[in-house]
Amino acid sequence: MSFLIRAAFWLSLVILILPAEKGSEDASASLSATQAITAAQATLSDFTSFCSRQPDVCAAGEVALENFSAKARYGAKQLYVYLDGDQKAPEEEEPSGLSQAPGFSDDQGLDRQELTKLVNTLQ
Repeated sequence: MSFLIRAAFWLSLVILILPAEKGSEDASASLSATQAITAAQATLSDFTSFCSRQPDVCAAGEVALENFSAKARYGAKQLYVYLDGDQKAPEEEEPSGLSQAPGFSDDQGLDRQELTKLVNTLQ
């Protein structure tokens, strides 16, 4: 995810540096550097207050990010074991610490209240 954000940032920077076609710029659509900085600051302040406006979305994002990072850690561990060649017998393997979240089963999802409680218990 962070790779995509970084790639989008650098691609946007490159596009800003590239020259535009002559005659394609509209005089009324020009933007000064101070106006661009002011707009960027307003966007950043709006972005940082997103979780206070939408706490349920942030809670769901935290759970999804934790699940994703646990899967990434487990996958990296499995890849390391595979590349290292030190294969352990299944009964000798240490528990990975990955377990299904409480109150969650494959056939039912969490509603917003359960999701918020789950995030609060994880903290």
